[in-house]
Amino acid sequence: MVLPQIFLFWCLAFLAGIGLASLAEVSRFLVLAAALAAAFLFIMGLAVKKHKLAVAAMFLAGFIIGFWRFDSVWRAAQANSLVAANGQTVEIIGLVVNDPVSNGTSRQLVVDPDGMEGKILVLARPYPEYGYGDRIKFVAPLEEPQSFSGFDYKNYLAKDGIYSMARYPDIELVFPAAGNPVYAGLLWVKHKLMAGIGKVMPAPHSLLLIAILFGDQSGLSSCSAKELAADPDCAKLKEQLNISGLRHLAAVSGTHVTIMAGIIAPFLVWLGWWRQKALWATLIFIWGFILMIGLPASAVRAGIMGSLMILAQIVGRPSDILRIVTIAAAFMVWQNPLVLRFDIGFQLSFLAVLGMACFAKPIESGLKFVPARPEFLRQGLAVTLAAQIFTLPVLIYNFGYVSPYAPISNLLVEPVVPFITIYGFILAIVAVFSFVLGWLLFFPIWLALSYLLAVAGLFAGLPGAALNFRVGFLWLALSYAVIAAAAWKIRSRERLNFLK
Repeated sequence: MVLPQIFLFWCLAFLAGIGLASLAEVSRFLVLAAALAAAFLFIMGLAVKKHKLAVAAMFLAGFIIGFWRFDSVWRAAQANSLVAANGQTVEIIGLVVNDPVSNGTSRQLVVDPDGMEGKILVLARPYPEYGYGDRIKFVAPLEEPQSFSGFDYKNYLAKDGIYSMARYPDIELVFPAAGNPVYAGLLWVKHKLMAGIGKVMPAPHSLLLIAILFGDQSGLSSCSAKELAADPDCAKLKEQLNISGLRHLAAVSGTHVTIMAGIIAPFLVWLGWWRQKALWATLIFIWGFILMIGLPASAVRAGIMGSLMILAQIVGRPSDILRIVTIAAAFMVWQNPLVLRFDIGFQLSFLAVLGMACFAKPIESGLKFVPARPEFLRQGLAVTLAAQIFTLPVLIYNFGYVSPYAPISNLLVEPVVPFITIYGFILAIVAVFSFVLGWLLFFPIWLALSYLLAVAGLFAGLPGAALNFRVGFLWLALSYAVIAAAAWKIRSRERLNFLK
């Protein structure tokens, strides 16, 4: 076994250690004993020149290091000054460190308090408005986040260092705009672009475009007053996207960013770009997109995954995607071990890249019924379906339902997704500088968004559009065992075909 392979399997062992530690509690004495056993086996393997034994000991050490890394971070998250303050009424002075999220009735502020470890999620009243970088002061009882409907909300927040919540305190502004000026500038640009879209395009098209481009889904959460008057049971737009299997288009998720990376390059090639230029342009577009939405951690991690996939193609090593992505995942999980278990976005981005690397080509070769021209149509659909195959078990496990029509709905909207993404950004930029020009240019994308809305509404209303499942962890493990076996068989067949 050569050194790159050893390092790859060491990273896999490390990830396995993190995963097991997140599922089961093991005493530190047993971990220490296993570490001593690994050290002994490694020394013995070298002494008696049994290299396989030494390599096996290295893999065991990687597993133990992963276990130790999760355990140490987990213990720190369970015992810090903020956790100790939960249940008490305290005075907080801190910095707003996020771009506040509004749902109409409240605004969510993430506050980094002075002199305390961790962050506080503050549910604030809609007005007055506070933004990133504002230093605020309030007195409120802190509470521990609670899970709901089977969703582990407490640990979902803990992965981002949020350990407490405060509900609707009376907030006093201490000092405005005290945050990082570069990040504040990025958020300012984002809000300008969103406002530009809102000026030149009517709802719900503008709300959907804002969700696709910036991940802001606050406008998708309710029906309009007219729709409610006509049909009290009307489905929310967000629910229509969920049920039709198109939600990934309107969420800054790992799947969305990764699929963008996989479909924009073929679209640019179809437009006449050279392949290398199209790949570099896609790389720039992905990071421009992530910058414009304010560098959320989930999108950054997904961007890293998608960028590695693109870079592997640029340097002519697409077969190394699995190795590169696995090593990158190990580094990201080392930095924050909690994301492997509690960050669904990280799981989806990692799995989406694996799916595209393993299944995109075989699926594309099987889509003979899809027109070969334009080329990006078949390639984009293959990329989307490959990503969805690998992410489907996680989605069912976490959300409890699946859309049987998702492959068809994605097939129908795939041709317009690259256009909406690229043209949407152009329209947003133009609208910032000229309302008239933006208004003149909005019709093509309005037409594409109308088509997307029609597809979502059609498939969300079909019988059996959402099949509900109650599955456990064993089902999840078996599902990925089957997928892994299929991926292994496909890659083995590809190697054999290469040798013929």
